[in-house]
Amino acid sequence: MLAWSAVTGAVVGMAGVVFVWGLESVQHEVLHEVMGYRPPPEPTDDPQAPFRLPRQWWLVLLIPTLGGLACGAVVETLAPEAKGHGTDAVIRAFHGLRGVIPANIPWVKGLASIITIGTGGSAGREGPAMQIGAGIGSYLARRWKLSDWERRILLLAGAGAGLGAVFRAPLGGAMFAVEVLYSTAAMEFAALGPVCLAAVVGYTVFVSVFGGRPMFDLPTAPDPETGLLPCAFNGAHELPFYLAFGFLCAGVAWLYVRVFDAFRERLFARLKLPLPLKPAIGGLGVGLIALAYPQVMAGGYGWVQQAILQSPDLPWKTMAILVLCKILATSLTISSGGSGGMFAPSLFIGAMLGGSFGGICRLWFPHLAPPVSAFVLVGMGGFLAGVFKTPLAALIMVAELTGSHDLLVPMMLVSFLHVALLPGRVSLCREQVPSLADSPAHIGDFVMDVLEQMRVQDVYHPQPRPTIIAETCKLPHLLRLAADSSQYVFPVVDRENRLSGVISLNDLRTVLAGEGAGDLVLALDIAGPAVTLRLGDDLHTALRLMARHRLDELPVVADDDPNRILGTVRRETILAAYDRRVAALRAGGETPRSD
Repeated sequence: MLAWSAVTGAVVGMAGVVFVWGLESVQHEVLHEVMGYRPPPEPTDDPQAPFRLPRQWWLVLLIPTLGGLACGAVVETLAPEAKGHGTDAVIRAFHGLRGVIPANIPWVKGLASIITIGTGGSAGREGPAMQIGAGIGSYLARRWKLSDWERRILLLAGAGAGLGAVFRAPLGGAMFAVEVLYSTAAMEFAALGPVCLAAVVGYTVFVSVFGGRPMFDLPTAPDPETGLLPCAFNGAHELPFYLAFGFLCAGVAWLYVRVFDAFRERLFARLKLPLPLKPAIGGLGVGLIALAYPQVMAGGYGWVQQAILQSPDLPWKTMAILVLCKILATSLTISSGGSGGMFAPSLFIGAMLGGSFGGICRLWFPHLAPPVSAFVLVGMGGFLAGVFKTPLAALIMVAELTGSHDLLVPMMLVSFLHVALLPGRVSLCREQVPSLADSPAHIGDFVMDVLEQMRVQDVYHPQPRPTIIAETCKLPHLLRLAADSSQYVFPVVDRENRLSGVISLNDLRTVLAGEGAGDLVLALDIAGPAVTLRLGDDLHTALRLMARHRLDELPVVADDDPNRILGTVRRETILAAYDRRVAALRAGGETPRSD
């Protein structure tokens, strides 16, 4: 698995290079050159690139609309599964599709996302990178003819490598891939090693082309009024502010998820329009918002950098408005069927929420409140943790994005408070399940573990004594015996009372379906092989034998004498015992014995 994961990480890293190069090329040509809009530069961009607003208002409306139309046409023609934010598709493939993602999804998803984000759609590149990587891992696993579980592992390895590479956060990407599958504190620990290795390899390949500089720069000069470092935890007196901020994050996250779901289910799902027109309408809506606030277009990383640096272009009132505008713009882009990630918009919303709240706190409590830059960073991690239910990944990722862990304490407080306040169902990822036991990927393991702990002697019924058929029993008498019995399977014995076979009701139906030969047909003629269970056999073995021989009941024989029939055990009896065992495990009590 480690070798396969390393190869997967290398391929995903190269795919990430192609994807980001294509996206930046389209953004440069469409947003920068045609529309005339250039957001503030990111640390990984040319620091001399000037900030420019769009030239013509009608281009702000036209380009996102055409981009949505083109994205919708690509998705409808090539792969409808490529629409949306990508993360949910990865989760669904892991839990319900045995780790299978169609082979065309990676390049269709990449193309559709380049069109959506490159024309101003409010989405990020991390979700598509995650789905592209997961698709590559799934494809390679199928080519290598791996098992379902190994395919699921490589799917997660590709997802972690894609996210870790494009976001320059290998450990955060790996943790996100194993944590985002569940809406509670559960995570896929069994996959952590392969995913980490794939993320390291993918990140190495990616930064060898684009460089390994952190996504965001931090201010280092002390605050002129208080002398405090702008991005550090400065003492216990700051905790009440962060505590209040955690409650605010939970409220805004609840609004974000509700608005997103409302746009998807109550607006675009009900529109009786061809698929390409829906993302075009979403793009037009984004353009209308961008007329007043162009910051909502694309991922918005440059604006997040400005918020961290406390740029005068982003006063706290503007940041508060941008929180609501970004929620609307992202919901319009993704819920309409556009292709892109929810990761970057969530970071943007968290950053602007932190900046606006920090600005208010500094206005009211200038000598007590934490610096605004600190609130921006804590908002990024805290908000991301809640809407994706990934508190550990969010902490690690923000530290990697900024190259600093000085705000780990307040970020832990806000992240875990945010997750605790929001119910598990309030999440941007609707395909998440609560725990490993709720995942189809693990239900077989869970069932097997329980059944292997239970024995046939715990569930078989010695009374009433089973009806046993002699080999020489003629068909008419055999039918009368079957009619008077409630058994599904009848043991057949020879003249020396040795077990020679079994007859099921299905065998009798087969005989009755023919012409019939009356007394000429004996039990010996229709009996199948002697399939039996011993008292010490586990119930997993019993179910496996029943499935293999297509029998719903099996005779139970003594451990020391395979010809002494003690009783029978039925499939429904085993399942009822399993239900009781699971109920006892959940209640923390002892397992009741079958009576």
